[in-house]
Amino acid sequence: MSDKLQEQLESLSHEELLEITESSLRRLIASDALLKDLPVDVTIEEVNAQVAVVRGQSITVTILRSHEAPLNVVIPQIGTTVLALKKAIERSFNLKQKRLKSRTKISWRYVWRTYHLQVDGRTMRDGNELVATYGVRNKSEISFVKRLRKH
Repeated sequence: MSDKLQEQLESLSHEELLEITESSLRRLIASDALLKDLPVDVTIEEVNAQVAVVRGQSITVTILRSHEAPLNVVIPQIGTTVLALKKAIERSFNLKQKRLKSRTKISWRYVWRTYHLQVDGRTMRDGNELVATYGVRNKSEISFVKRLRKH
């Protein structure tokens, strides 16, 4: 690196360096066939998840919510429990809310006490059970279903 370039870099503020870095990353992501569909403010977790999907290590499932847009969630293909799926749903939803600058607070404890997840008519009741046991695979559609009250 030339002395002149080194001097220019050293004269930049932290904010200017941050902007240059983010701009460069946006251009790189936009030009990459694998990553171009990711949002501008992509997280490292999302990049790693997308790479894992392409490598066949992870799958994408669609969470269907009544009166709401479907939510795509990436989970490891092998060894994912129902509890891990629920945590992935929470992370994906919270990230989506953050991007929308929504201040809506969700009580996930309430959600999981009130609803089960269901795939192909099979209700996922046991949090320690593997999602593969319920037939979850790439592009599966998983729905929220209201829990029935015990009398």
